[in-house]
Amino acid sequence: GTIALLGVGGFTVFNLNNPEWRANTIFATAKDKQLAWLKEHEEEIVAWIHSKYPKVETVRFEWDTFEVLPVSNGVQIIRYNLSVKGIPETVIVIDFRMKTKDDIPSMKHITMNNKPSILREGTLYYYE
Repeated sequence: GTIALLGVGGFTVFNLNNPEWRANTIFATAKDKQLAWLKEHEEEIVAWIHSKYPKVETVRFEWDTFEVLPVSNGVQIIRYNLSVKGIPETVIVIDFRMKTKDDIPSMKHITMNNKPSILREGTLYYYE
């Protein structure tokens, strides 16, 4: 929802559905904080990708693809996986292993569950 804060000499409306505004406030959700962490560490994440796959030239993230999903062993949830996808031509998905769905990701838990690939004329090719 939207909250209106009345002040002397006018009023201001804050949209609580805007994650950019919420990230550093008491209204911040776990997802806001996770997304803020990813954006703050974007250069470090890109450097990590380049260290593993030097042929990947450009990495740009589509932040709206960010999601946290449970990982199960068939009986119970054993961890959570946070992922965010790269630009359409280069298919890159960065994954972070987390104990709970509200954890803040960490560079020591970064991984790629799938090799980066590139889409050319409708076919996916893996980067070597």
